[in-house]
Amino acid sequence: MSLTATRRRLLQLGLAGGLVPALSLPFLSRPARAEGSAADRRFLFIFCQGGWDPAWAFAPLFDSGRVDMPSEAAAAEVEGIPFVDVAAAPSVRGFFEQFGDQTCVINGLEIQAVAHSACERIAMTNSATEGGDDWAAILAGNAHTAPLIPHLHVSGPAFGNRFASSIVRGGTSGQLASLLDGEALARSDLPAGGLSESALRLADARSLARAQRWASTAPAGRGAQLGEAAVAAEGALGELTDLSDMLVQGGSTALVDRLALPLAALSAGVSRTAMVSYKAWDNVFNGWDTHQDVSLQANHYEELFAALTTVLPALGSNTTVVVLSEMGRFPRINTTGGKDHWTYTSAMLIGAGVAGGQAIGAYDSELLGLPVDLASGALHSGGTSLLAGHLGATLLALGDVDPAEYVRGASPILAAIR
Repeated sequence: MSLTATRRRLLQLGLAGGLVPALSLPFLSRPARAEGSAADRRFLFIFCQGGWDPAWAFAPLFDSGRVDMPSEAAAAEVEGIPFVDVAAAPSVRGFFEQFGDQTCVINGLEIQAVAHSACERIAMTNSATEGGDDWAAILAGNAHTAPLIPHLHVSGPAFGNRFASSIVRGGTSGQLASLLDGEALARSDLPAGGLSESALRLADARSLARAQRWASTAPAGRGAQLGEAAVAAEGALGELTDLSDMLVQGGSTALVDRLALPLAALSAGVSRTAMVSYKAWDNVFNGWDTHQDVSLQANHYEELFAALTTVLPALGSNTTVVVLSEMGRFPRINTTGGKDHWTYTSAMLIGAGVAGGQAIGAYDSELLGLPVDLASGALHSGGTSLLAGHLGATLLALGDVDPAEYVRGASPILAAIR
């Protein structure tokens, strides 16, 4: 789908230009908390799966003889953010020129692993051990309101334990919508016909009545809580069914098209957090994981930053965008023209609550992360070496969630918070 077509889709959803009130949907009648508060801040995660190369965007190490930098590129700086200006990825410069004042780049994050699955878990939970919740699930589970879909997971990593019930998988091709409107029945190996509309209404009314009787007669304590939860679930299911048209995912695999659904859910308050993965430009087989032909990094960065430039104007004023990858790429090119895995990477925070116009952290001449002072963001030899936990603690603080309850051994990067 072209950028023009995607903008048309956003306009239809009432998002472009801040036209959220144009959405005539039932949840908009709910009382809202004060817009702009950290407690109601929403988060869009874009996860670049495969491992991007900071040397093609965030680490202009052209003076280093130990890092292979892209050709036809130069060191540049816009809005206080140094970056790699690659001729084949002009949207990187264009993005920083337009949104650099809202963007904080965090450089030199060490993930402390090199396997994709372990790195994804560490990047999103600060631990390679199973059983933890990821940053998006924690933020969704601590929502001060009761969004219908607390964390909308379209694609990418998802780790839930305590807040597993907050994660709702929308599916890369709109599977959730097809479940809600009954279309999934016709897609099964044994297709089945659904009930008529009148029969469905009767069944829903009967289920709700049973739940209400249970809630009114259940003993105090756990029984009453279960009864109330059953009534709330029945009501939420009805509202979700009303939203099935909105939850249909676009047919294009282009990132800008796949962002339309999470943008709609976040802007309308249906969700507090959303996760979308971005694996590759034009579906190339290795995506960001460029063990061969590292020059493909330029294509990926170009599509990523072009998509960000297109969709950011459609965001609500209280939404933070988090863009990250599970790892970086080795400083030197290998024998097949690519770069292998590397434990140091970068991330971007954009939008609400972010102290923009800066890069916090940096890389030395060997692409190793340098320690920083968490309060000022300045490089400091006696400072803190940045880990995934510092990024996660920062996100929780941005969302009015106490990081100390969920993150061990890492504090927020206060300099990144406005």
